[in-house]
Amino acid sequence: MTIGELKLTALLVEDFKTMRLAITKILESLGMTVLEAANGVEALEILGRESVDIVFTDLVMPEMDGFELCEEIRRRPGVRDVPLIVTSTHRDATYVIQALRVGADDYLTKPFTATLVEKVVERAMSNV
Repeated sequence: MTIGELKLTALLVEDFKTMRLAITKILESLGMTVLEAANGVEALEILGRESVDIVFTDLVMPEMDGFELCEEIRRRPGVRDVPLIVTSTHRDATYVIQALRVGADDYLTKPFTATLVEKVVERAMSNV
């Protein structure tokens, strides 16, 4: 996906490899370059050395979950303004509310379509 002449780079944080592959396929189908991390610790390492335009994170992961990752990203200069999209199988409103409270810009319930992801990315990037 491009905004103007810029091709977006997404960081996808997902511990299940099959889900990571499926979401990467969706993001790449939208024209994004995708960097992958299996948990929040790996994601922070990548954010320390790579420039990303948007982050998609699962919530339930080992080492550092998505809630902690969102909080940590929002505290870090240089990445605190990067749009954060939570992707989760949890449909309960308490998860959505908590994710938004810790800094998520949007919440996608798995499974989702490329069309929905495109709309969420357009909305998130228009607020940057």
